Amino acid sequence: MLPKPFVEADPAPKYVLVVEDDAVIRMVISELLRESGLFVIEAACSADAISYLRSGAPVNLIFSDIQMAGPLDGLFLARHVQAKYPAIPVILTSGSAQPAGLDAAGLFIRKPYSLDRVVALVAQTLRATDRFIT
Repeated sequence: MLPKPFVEADPAPKYVLVVEDDAVIRMVISELLRESGLFVIEAACSADAISYLRSGAPVNLIFSDIQMAGPLDGLFLARHVQAKYPAIPVILTSGSAQPAGLDAAGLFIRKPYSLDRVVALVAQTLRATDRFIT
């Protein structure tokens, strides 16, 4: 059984933006996070994610693939978020090795990942962020 890390522990809603061009992977991760008590917004590419962020809608964390179709990859998205929305943590994922250029732009989890590991990392990151936001 997957943990329910947010519903009982924190009554304030948490919003996760899942950015993944593979619709099946995006759907599985999104549903898993919803079952964990999170509100999930889905985007198929970095450009869609940036448009969503610009709308001013709430986002507490971004979970994004690095390699995606289109001109903007997940590293670009992470750097954009770091520059424009520094309070929003980014977790990046890829089937390749962790990129050398990945610094403070985000956390990294390598594919294939366990679904429990994704939930745990998202929960840990959101809790750490909450401690620093007043």
